[in-house]
Amino acid sequence: MQEIEDLSIGGSIRLTGPVKFRRIDLAGSLNIDGNAEGRSLEISGSGKITGTVKVDTVDVSGTLKIRESCECNELKISGSGEIQSAIRSNTLDVSGKLVAGSIEAHRIDLSGKLEAKEIKAYEINVEKDSRIKGTVECGTLNLEKGAEVDDVFADKVNIEKDADCGIIECNEITVERNAEIKEVRYVKSANISPSARVDTVTRIDKVSKDLPLKS
Repeated sequence: MQEIEDLSIGGSIRLTGPVKFRRIDLAGSLNIDGNAEGRSLEISGSGKITGTVKVDTVDVSGTLKIRESCECNELKISGSGEIQSAIRSNTLDVSGKLVAGSIEAHRIDLSGKLEAKEIKAYEINVEKDSRIKGTVECGTLNLEKGAEVDDVFADKVNIEKDADCGIIECNEITVERNAEIKEVRYVKSANISPSARVDTVTRIDKVSKDLPLKS
């Protein structure tokens, strides 16, 4: 195993894993062949890692590609990120674009684009004109004006005007005017504006997914 304290990269470097580090600050190009583990990874250049990544904090304003999974406490993407397998993070903040196989987080704040087959979190906040592509399972989903999301399974859903959704299955839902929803299935309450465009509204006995609720 290669052990590194602080590494600042302005040019190009290739490392053979496993690599253990305290901090990597990347403004150039970095390739790691294998696994990487550390405390802080900051990328304003281009990074590629072929193995798994375990880091406390990851901040990407450039581009990052990880072939396997990424496990961290804080993940911030203002540039572009591609994680082919799973992401597990306490907090996830995406103002750029992130594509992953699957995502599990406590809280997700999105002001950009997010794509994964499955996205699970206790709380998801999708800001104005942002986009989620993939199935969402969460405790609370807040969807701001003009935001888009595919199918949702949640405890509570709040949808502002002009948002666009697929199928929503939840316990409680509030929908503002001019929102477009393919179908609403609710357990407890559905407060839907008369000017919202909802194809079907159905009351159900229970949400069909095990939701990631706060313990």
